[in-house]
Amino acid sequence: MYNRILGGLIGAGAGDAMGAATEARTTEQILETFGHEVTDFEIPPADTFGAGNIAGQLTDDFSSAYFVAKHIVGNQGEVTRKAVQDALIEWSEHPEFFDRFAGPTTRLAIRRYKGEEIEKPKGVKLLSRQATNGAAMKISPVGLLNAGNVDQAVRDAVTVTMVTHDNYLAISGGCAVAAAVSRAVMPDADVYNVLQAGLYGAREGERIGREAGRDVAGPSVVRRMEMAIDIGLGRGTAKEKMAEIGHRIGAGLHISEAVPCAFGFFAANEGDAMGSIIGAVNVGYDTDTIATMAGAMAGAFQGAESFPKHFLPILERVNHLEIEKLARDLTMLAKQRLTVWKSQNKEDI
Repeated sequence: MYNRILGGLIGAGAGDAMGAATEARTTEQILETFGHEVTDFEIPPADTFGAGNIAGQLTDDFSSAYFVAKHIVGNQGEVTRKAVQDALIEWSEHPEFFDRFAGPTTRLAIRRYKGEEIEKPKGVKLLSRQATNGAAMKISPVGLLNAGNVDQAVRDAVTVTMVTHDNYLAISGGCAVAAAVSRAVMPDADVYNVLQAGLYGAREGERIGREAGRDVAGPSVVRRMEMAIDIGLGRGTAKEKMAEIGHRIGAGLHISEAVPCAFGFFAANEGDAMGSIIGAVNVGYDTDTIATMAGAMAGAFQGAESFPKHFLPILERVNHLEIEKLARDLTMLAKQRLTVWKSQNKEDI
């Protein structure tokens, strides 16, 4: 379990850092800029959000997931609204991660938690601009913590998502990723049951979100996931599927593009960790976020040894993070929680 949890963390971090170099470009522009597909850490060009980062440096995606995980560990594995709020406040005090990269929905929520008075918006107050991927990008540690217990992963994902993105579409997307990661960590995981867990999480998240969250306009995460998975499992090479997913599903900020896109790459590469990340990094648009989610799922599925040996030390050194320690802490808690859950349900996973 430790190997898979560490793999989930490395995959999410590597996806974020690799995607930082390609974000906002098209596939064609990525090839023109770098002269090749991006398959390793690169220095982000001067005209991207990641300008000024060195190779392997994170943006807001995995960095926020790291702080959420760290605070949940500090809370003895209990996923509470307060623990998530505290995590985001601490994260916001690291300008290298927060100042240039954090999205507007997350920024607004953190300002509230810091005690700022937020002026009520005038005019249109609908939430369509808040159905973004800012919660799903940091949700994977919830799946790692709840290894094998998909329903608890969904419940905890709702808690985390509601802190910043309290609408049913964002909740659906966050639950999809958490559920898939929860299933991927288990030794009997295969591509099919990981995808099925993701679809189950999306449906449950939508159901719970309609009751607990706010309504919002936008395409169904579940239906877009079904489309993306169909493409991923269909005919063609991984590169052909990458292009098809990018054009038909989209690779943008909206939760109904980003999450289905990540699942499409997991399916298209049959759960291969580096293949899933490379597809997400080179599809263009919101590459760092999509690669973070795809990397978390595929890394948890294949384990830490599926990545080049230099990935982990670079991620830890340039970002000043203790990823191995976090993996050990999450593994200890995940094993404890799984044992308790099995004893309560008197069944084997």
